[in-house]
Amino acid sequence: DLSAWGKVDASFKSSDLEAISVVPNPYIVDSRYEDSGGGHKLYFTRLPNECTISIYTVTGEFVRKLDYSNPFRGDLFWNLKNSNEQVVAPGLYIYVVEASSGETYTGKFAVVR
Repeated sequence: DLSAWGKVDASFKSSDLEAISVVPNPYIVDSRYEDSGGGHKLYFTRLPNECTISIYTVTGEFVRKLDYSNPFRGDLFWNLKNSNEQVVAPGLYIYVVEASSGETYTGKFAVVR
């Protein structure tokens, strides 16, 4: 029965946040990962339908806030630029995903030059 195809799954559970990941991790700037010509991109995967991603340096300095809202995809592409549209420096970064329900998930990724 395909009647449920395309319907939004409203049964979000906090354990779903633990499935979130960043690809590739670590992100190696000089790799051939982005040879498709699309520029540098980091992918946040398995996101809840609506959430906010806040990115910080390992020392706690705010880098960027990303808003996400898509009932079907679950992926967000980030161009590795901070809120001033400058490419981020190499290092370890912390991200916090806050779902629309208020639940949060914290993860980390690295950028290597």
